Amino acid sequence: MLAVMRMHLSLAVLFAAALQTSSRIEVPAAGTTVPMLDVGGRPMVDVRINGKGPYAFILDTGATFTAIDAELVKELSLPAGPDVSSERVVRVDDFRIGDVVVHDFLAASLAGMLGGLGGANPPRGVLSAAAFPGHLVVLDYPGKRVTIRPGALPAADKRRVFEYAASEALPVVPVRVAGHEYHIHLDSGSPGGVMLPMKYSAELPLAAPPVEVGRARTMAGTFPVQSAAVTGAVEIGEYTLDLKEIRFSDLRPGSEPGIGNVGALVLRGFVVTFDSKNRRMKFERPVG
Repeated sequence: MLAVMRMHLSLAVLFAAALQTSSRIEVPAAGTTVPMLDVGGRPMVDVRINGKGPYAFILDTGATFTAIDAELVKELSLPAGPDVSSERVVRVDDFRIGDVVVHDFLAASLAGMLGGLGGANPPRGVLSAAAFPGHLVVLDYPGKRVTIRPGALPAADKRRVFEYAASEALPVVPVRVAGHEYHIHLDSGSPGGVMLPMKYSAELPLAAPPVEVGRARTMAGTFPVQSAAVTGAVEIGEYTLDLKEIRFSDLRPGSEPGIGNVGALVLRGFVVTFDSKNRRMKFERPVG
């Protein structure tokens, strides 16, 4: 999840509910496939808003709502929507990704949320992967493409398909580190690998004590980030990850403690399918 998108989860849930009840989604029977662009390891797609564009948006599984940079909102003269949170909400007549159209689409207008990304041509917004309930969002990292199509994932088998609870505002996946299992956010908006809360550094077999490698900023403040090599395997379901280091941070989205996340450094080796309606996700590692 992008730091600027982190917010109190109660507000995020309220916003997501308003978005999903107000919008109408048109998806061709065969779905649509568009190129997966990239900014710092994060997947991006081109979108058109009210017939204008294209504009690059980060496709984020770690965002409960879609946000448009305030400057683009101004350029497009987007009208205000209902007040569902402390952030300004705008209404979009039609929001297009390939042949998919979302009508009467609500989005947050956030100022300066993407500063520093993409150099002179930063992305213009963040598209929540949860914006297409009842459809599958497929992030094919090796194939560098994104597909949105009708369908649903099968029941969780805990090998390739995972399910997260209705109490979770964001998708959560079980990750095993040296035999210890942690349930952390699936976060395509994070450029990193696996990040865990600091307290877990004491229970894992590390090659050396964690050292600070940077700081992360959220709406709740700025948090140190530490890294250490782990001597055990890192796994998701039946897959062993090619990951030797784990990051640790008490970074949190708001008042509630953070639970950690798995980001693009891991996801880039997979085809990840997201089913927001049934709260499921599937990992597939291409052969060859």
